[in-house]
Amino acid sequence: MMHAAVLHEFGGAPRFEKFPEPEPGDGEVLVRVSAASLTPLARWVTTDRDFARGREVPFICGTEGVGVLEDGSRVSFGVVRSPYGAMAEYAVAPAKLCTPVPEDVDDVTAAALMNPGVSAWNALSWGAKLEKGETVLVLGATGVAGKSAIQVAKLLGAGRVVAAGRNEQVLDTLAGFGADATIPLGQCDADLAEAFRGAAGENGYDVVLDYLWGRPAQVLLDALPRNFLVTSEVRYLQLGHSAGERVSVHANALRRTGVTLGAGAPPRIERLRELYPVVLAHAARGELRVDVEPVGLPEIEQAWRREVPGRRLVVVPEKGR
Repeated sequence: MMHAAVLHEFGGAPRFEKFPEPEPGDGEVLVRVSAASLTPLARWVTTDRDFARGREVPFICGTEGVGVLEDGSRVSFGVVRSPYGAMAEYAVAPAKLCTPVPEDVDDVTAAALMNPGVSAWNALSWGAKLEKGETVLVLGATGVAGKSAIQVAKLLGAGRVVAAGRNEQVLDTLAGFGADATIPLGQCDADLAEAFRGAAGENGYDVVLDYLWGRPAQVLLDALPRNFLVTSEVRYLQLGHSAGERVSVHANALRRTGVTLGAGAPPRIERLRELYPVVLAHAARGELRVDVEPVGLPEIEQAWRREVPGRRLVVVPEKGR
């Protein structure tokens, strides 16, 4: 038996308790877990049946992490086989989803960057096809994913990055992550629309990465200038919905603004294996950073219910034991 974060009811919080140790199957490896990131995806799996992908309780929470293989090598890994997950002393993972971690990157940082770093890199380079010198707007920039997106956009050559977020305390720190301008989302609709238009500059936004949807997206789409002859494209990627699941889009907001709506689909396995070493290499050079807070596995039930704006909670099985 091992200790793990075990979910017993969808919509609830996992509990620290004992669970049978996993045994690797065909194509899998056993991982002694060092760190597992508490990501929005990890939470969605426990609340949204679309993300649960057939899982039935009880199961161990966590979709990805960092650990050590039986041969002593340190790797990042993704977990796909229920009832096991990353928030445990041991996990099983497909060997093809294991990626070596550079010595210069610690376990907690590597675990925290896996989801937001790869997601932002994939969205900007593949989904939005960002070109050097273009202007990027990040909706939800005060979250971990948004802060990562700001840095990745700059690394990929964005000329200007506008950061819009709900937490004004975190928003004030984003210049240090590469933001050229910031927009607080707590303004009334009219002021927020004016702020979006003002920050766009003469050439407008080339790329929008939206981690929020809901009201911020509604205001932005309504605020974009509408022309009979559209001369430029706004590549809009919808990546999350923490501010609301639905918006009402007027037909002219698409036809007469040049907006093309898309979704930041998860990268294929081959793409994941290509991108994660790139993300970690930049982290090792100090060019990509994430604010983290390690928590012990025994603290999982309390940590699960906490809000830590701009920081990523990372579960460390050995901490607090």
